[in-house]
Amino acid sequence: MLNRIRERLTRAVERRVDQRLDQCLDQRLDYRLEALRNEQRIEADALRDEVARVRDRVAADYGHLRTEFDRVAPQVAALEYRFESLRRQLSMSETDSAEAQTHAELEHERARLRLELISHYEERLRRLEEPTP
Repeated sequence: MLNRIRERLTRAVERRVDQRLDQCLDQRLDYRLEALRNEQRIEADALRDEVARVRDRVAADYGHLRTEFDRVAPQVAALEYRFESLRRQLSMSETDSAEAQTHAELEHERARLRLELISHYEERLRRLEEPTP
């Protein structure tokens, strides 16, 4: 009989201790989960802010590059016109071909440099317009 009382008492104590431990663990886990959620919210907000800053910088860079491209485009058109004009002059006058050849080479070099500059701006624009992964 004493053994049965001891067993019943032991089971009752174990049950109460288990319940109390479960409550304590639940409270600690709830507290820890809430802390982790707060940390994640803070990190997500920081990332959102960083993305917004990068987006604004890219938009500003794109605006600057677009302005530069718009500024350079008429120069390219002018160069094309000058080349056509020089080609007509060269075809009309064959008298001083060495001087004309030198003049054409100089014009060609200037145009090549300007086109290289435009190509550089176009490449930067292309990279800015590409979506970031």
